[in-house]
Amino acid sequence: MKFEHVVQVNDLTDPSISNLSRDQLWDGLVLRATEPQDFVIGLGAYELEWLDDDRLKRKLELPGILVDDLVTFHRDRLVHYEIVPTASLAGGSLSMRIEEPEPEALLVRFSYCARYLQDLSDELPYDLFVQQAYIAADIDTIQIIRNRMARH
Repeated sequence: MKFEHVVQVNDLTDPSISNLSRDQLWDGLVLRATEPQDFVIGLGAYELEWLDDDRLKRKLELPGILVDDLVTFHRDRLVHYEIVPTASLAGGSLSMRIEEPEPEALLVRFSYCARYLQDLSDELPYDLFVQQAYIAADIDTIQIIRNRMARH
């Protein structure tokens, strides 16, 4: 399943909501990778291993499954997650790209490629359920980032 959607970060028409700077948004997207306990529901133990300045290897313990992924950072533009396939996990990917169609009008484009161990081609309702869960999680991600950056 391939799927993408956009979450608006700054609403330039609503002065009651403070805007995030591009740097704050970037720092928040990095936090999502480096402090997963604040963003991943149900996360148990986790391990982080920096491979170099731009790549992070993670092991995440989720209910009933262990996930290994590789996170690649493209400074101020994109964070890419690649899930390592295993016998119990087909793998997949997520990219979070910062877009700025006009100055300060920040958006994040979330692009998913989910793979399944079994053929679910006739399971359209399942795909829609997964997509709705991704959208809700991504909206929460931006809200968590906004709350974290407001404290700094």
